[in-house]
Amino acid sequence: MTILRPNDKRKESAWKAAIFLAGGLLIGAITFCGCIYSKIVSLKHEISSLKNSTETELTANAELKNTLFKITDPQALETIAEEKGLVLDKNPQWVFASLQ
Repeated sequence: MTILRPNDKRKESAWKAAIFLAGGLLIGAITFCGCIYSKIVSLKHEISSLKNSTETELTANAELKNTLFKITDPQALETIAEEKGLVLDKNPQWVFASLQ
């Protein structure tokens, strides 16, 4: 009488390979997600630092504009002109230079 037995070793090796492959994919996916998370956190920190520097630069820009407007204020210019002894000319004579 002949006894037929299925080849259990082949099925076991297929299952072992499938489990090994699934484990490898799981470890790879966890590593990939960790790297992505790390990049996102570093980008968030960089964005917040850039926002802070932008706010600082906007404040400095506003202060420079304020200084410029104080310097070019018409009343301040008239005061400076009076201090220097300048007189407002009612009928200015303009001299035009020709490039010919």
